[in-house]
Amino acid sequence: MNADEFDDLALARLSRPAPLPGGLSRRRFLQLAGAGAGAASIGTMISNLDAFAAPPVGAGDGILVMIMMEGGNDGLNTVVPTGESRYYQLRPGLAIPAASALPIAAGVGLHPALVKLKARFDQGDVAVVQGVGYANPDLSHFTSMGIWMNGWGGGAQPGGPTGWLGRYLDGLPNAATESLYGAVIGTSVPLHMVGSVARASGLPQNIGGAFGLDRRDPSDARMFDAIGAFSGGATGIGQWGDMVAQVEHNTLELTQRIQPAYQGTFPDSHLGRQLTLAAKLINTNLGIRVFSTSIGGFDTHSGQSGDHANRLSEIDGALDAFFTTLSPAWRSRVTVMTFSEFGRRPERNDDLGTDHGTAAPLFVVGSKVKGGVYGNPSRTTDLDRYGNLKHHIDFRSVYATVLETWLRADSTQVLGYNFAKLGLFEGGPDGGSTATSRPSRYRRKRLTV
Repeated sequence: MNADEFDDLALARLSRPAPLPGGLSRRRFLQLAGAGAGAASIGTMISNLDAFAAPPVGAGDGILVMIMMEGGNDGLNTVVPTGESRYYQLRPGLAIPAASALPIAAGVGLHPALVKLKARFDQGDVAVVQGVGYANPDLSHFTSMGIWMNGWGGGAQPGGPTGWLGRYLDGLPNAATESLYGAVIGTSVPLHMVGSVARASGLPQNIGGAFGLDRRDPSDARMFDAIGAFSGGATGIGQWGDMVAQVEHNTLELTQRIQPAYQGTFPDSHLGRQLTLAAKLINTNLGIRVFSTSIGGFDTHSGQSGDHANRLSEIDGALDAFFTTLSPAWRSRVTVMTFSEFGRRPERNDDLGTDHGTAAPLFVVGSKVKGGVYGNPSRTTDLDRYGNLKHHIDFRSVYATVLETWLRADSTQVLGYNFAKLGLFEGGPDGGSTATSRPSRYRRKRLTV
């Protein structure tokens, strides 16, 4: 099993199948309905289909777009310590030359593939958060992904395994029935988007096979017209027939609502398509508060230089396409954040790659971000007893800052602990100050941890 296959397996174990409207194809839905799905199965579907869109995003609501860098991103070659001679000693043939790095502070530069991100940094729209990690790090993809996705910082977690953004969604009105508060561009929902009652919906990258969109076959067109007439679910053929009809009607309705977001041109890259689709969905204001996207290929044990540069270049182009597609009316309402399960070891291995490590930087991007370099770098001259980089910022401090300032949530309630805030924003999505003003649904509760 190669590294990419292991990454996929680890991620699959930390994901759940997307509920409807998760890109369900016409064929699959009709197979399910035509196979005589039992009352329990249909009832379960109905429980997930009470609503096909969340309330519109309000003037004071922020939108968060997550980019998961799967496999463990090499932070030292992403945010380059050009002022550290030890970095170059540890990585002959792999370190980014100081002359090639894009300077962002004294002795610090971005990987040369991040040209457009550098330009956005120069505009003051990018926060580079250095030395991010957690105490007693685990170098297993599965375990470390789970820790980052879960984000719980208290004692025993109530309510079973959930993710930090899923718990945020739990706090929104009618979270159990609103299917589009959170959206994953894909067919499975990763743990960070799973709550106790809320779970994000999966939306396909390509809507070509989605239920009801292709009407070229006249018989299909007649069928969809008939389904569209079942707005009350009254078929006259009994309780379960009515339920199936209502599910089909709602699925068809959602397909038609999101169809405009799939029109037009998209970048060729996997992440570029995800982010461009997210921008188009934001423009339509279906009420989505949180998006999750992903890009693989960061488990760079061998031949790292070219692969890592290609992955970073894909992120650079995808972010540029996202903000280009995003309507000006939404640009002050959206923040993008990257994360990866761990960084890489400081020294190069014998295969011109790097092995699993610990602390690494992440990016927070948006017009309301207070741009700059945050935190102390993880220095190659100050390693832990295992020869790994030391972390200086708990990743949940980044989460807490995003929750409190951008999503207007009680971070202690969501994370189980009062983590320090970092001041990454110039203001909230409503144009106000960074002082937290929570809606009533997020009034503080006493926690037992």
